[in-house]
Amino acid sequence: MSTCQLGFFKDSSQSQGCIKCPPHSYTREEASTSCVCEENYFRKESDPPTMACTRPPSAPRSAISNVNETSVFLEWIPPADTGGRKDVSYYIACKKCNSHSGLCEACGSHVRYLPQQSDLKNTSVMMVDLLAHTNYTFEIEAVNGVSDQSPAARQFVSVNVTTNQAAPSPITNVKKGNVAKNSISLSWQEPDRPNGIILEYEIKYFEKDQETSYTIIKSKQTRITADGLKPASAYVFQIRARTAAGYGGFSRRFEFETSPV
Repeated sequence: MSTCQLGFFKDSSQSQGCIKCPPHSYTREEASTSCVCEENYFRKESDPPTMACTRPPSAPRSAISNVNETSVFLEWIPPADTGGRKDVSYYIACKKCNSHSGLCEACGSHVRYLPQQSDLKNTSVMMVDLLAHTNYTFEIEAVNGVSDQSPAARQFVSVNVTTNQAAPSPITNVKKGNVAKNSISLSWQEPDRPNGIILEYEIKYFEKDQETSYTIIKSKQTRITADGLKPASAYVFQIRARTAAGYGGFSRRFEFETSPV
C-alpha cells in the first residue's frame, strides 16, 4: 500500500486512496491521516477532514438605521468575505453613551431585540425599550462556525444613533415655598425621565372643589408664585413638562393653603 506524500492524506475511516489536502490546509509529514489548517484558518469539530479550512467572516457592510423615540431598526449587507463558510449569523452589541464624557456602557437587560440579539440569520434587527433622547452605539458582528477559535480582534460595523425626544415623565416632587394670604410659591424638580430638553412647564391650579374654574401658568423655571389667591383657602396644583415632542402627563394633585388675613 502506497504512503501518502506531503500535501495528501488518507482518511482512516475510509478505504480509498490518498486525498489531496483541501484548501488552506497541509500535512507536516508523509503518511498523514489528516491535514492541519494554515495559520488563521480553522476547522470546526464537526467539519469533515475533506472540507477546506475556514476563517471568521469579515465585518458586515453598509449598516443603516431608522430611529424613533425608544426604538431603533438596523439593517445591513452581509460581509464581503464569509470565511468560506455558509453558517454565518450575526450578533448585536448595544452600548449607551454619555453625551458629555463620551464613555459608553452596556445597555443592560431592559433592551429587547426583535427577533433576537445573537444567532441572527437575517440582516436586520429592531431594538426596543430604549431611552428617549439618548446616545447609543450598536456593533453588528458577523460570526460563523470557527469565530470562537480565532484569537483575532472582533470584526464589526458600528452605528451611532441618538434616539428622538419624547414627552417627559410626570413631575413627582413639588414643594411649597413662601405662603402669604394672597399667594403661594412652589418649586419642583425636573422629571426623572426628561426624554429631551425641557422647554417649559405648565402649572394648572384651582381653588379646592372648584375644578372647572382653573388657571394656567407657564414657566421656563422650576418655580413659580401663584398670585391673586383668596386668604385661608386651599388650592390644588398640578404641573407638567414639555419637550419638543410635546407635554408629559400632569403630576398628581398637590394641595396647599394660603395664610389667613
